Amino acid sequence: MATQQPTPAPPEFVKLLKQSFDHSGLTLAEAANKADISLAYLSRLLNGERGAPAIGIITRLEEVFDIQPRGLLFDAAGLHDSVVSKVLKKDNARVLMRAIGKLNKEQMDIVLNVAEGLTKKQPEE
Repeated sequence: MATQQPTPAPPEFVKLLKQSFDHSGLTLAEAANKADISLAYLSRLLNGERGAPAIGIITRLEEVFDIQPRGLLFDAAGLHDSVVSKVLKKDNARVLMRAIGKLNKEQMDIVLNVAEGLTKKQPEE
């Protein structure tokens, strides 16, 4: 009976993860420890031998490697982070996304500043 090989993570995910690791200045053991995953698992991710990890692991990897903007590693994995998933469940979220998709960088900066200002006025959940 043949053993099924795991489906590797998307190439964009592996490339971004490798670049982020290379620029982090961390050893493989340090990075794995900070991300709370095994050294072997991180090595397999970096070598494209594992599929895209769970959302919690991607979140920790973004933090450990300070991948900016946040969510970039999720995009490369073809997944949504928990915040994006929560936003997409709100009424008119997709309409808003389509509208802001047409904006240039300066306009997006204005929208982001307004959104950040509004969130500061909201009570913590």
